[in-house]
Amino acid sequence: MLFDALKLVQTSLQAYIAEAEATTQTQEIVQLDNIALASVLGGDRDNLDGQVVMSLVNLQEETTLKNKPHYRQENGKTVYKNPPVSLNLYVLFSSLDSRNYETSLKRLSRIIEFFQWRKEFSYSSISPELNISQDIILRLDLYTLTFEQLNHLWGALGGKQVPFVLYRMRLVTLEADKRQAEGEEITEILINE
Repeated sequence: MLFDALKLVQTSLQAYIAEAEATTQTQEIVQLDNIALASVLGGDRDNLDGQVVMSLVNLQEETTLKNKPHYRQENGKTVYKNPPVSLNLYVLFSSLDSRNYETSLKRLSRIIEFFQWRKEFSYSSISPELNISQDIILRLDLYTLTFEQLNHLWGALGGKQVPFVLYRMRLVTLEADKRQAEGEEITEILINE
């Protein structure tokens, strides 16, 4: 499910940048990869230079949605199952181009333009092996870090900062379709006197 959400954003951003740059190149501009492995940061992946790299840098549970009941009414029955886990994903978009800093900044602008234009994504996720089928809505917000947080982030990623923007992808909900128990709905209460 996390991969599906990130892949949807990657594909949409890829199409937007390709259209904006009027390019017909077959190589993807937007890569879903670990930015710490890029060769411009001292890693071993030369293929990331000249690309926009999407990296998941943090996951956070949305605690405000944690207090959902552990039962639901479905087709006249009470179904007991654990509430879904709602997550916020922090996705780092890094624009790499070791040969041309101007290209990095232009692509960074295109990323911000894209998410200003399209703030919400939706899709249906079907995963037979996990028995999951649900509709997903993703909302992206620009997330600003303090200078101290920037220092910690890039220190953990390899120490060399490149042009980047960080977005919080809100409410990725994960729920397995596993029931703990099921019973008839209580419609009346009898009291013996």
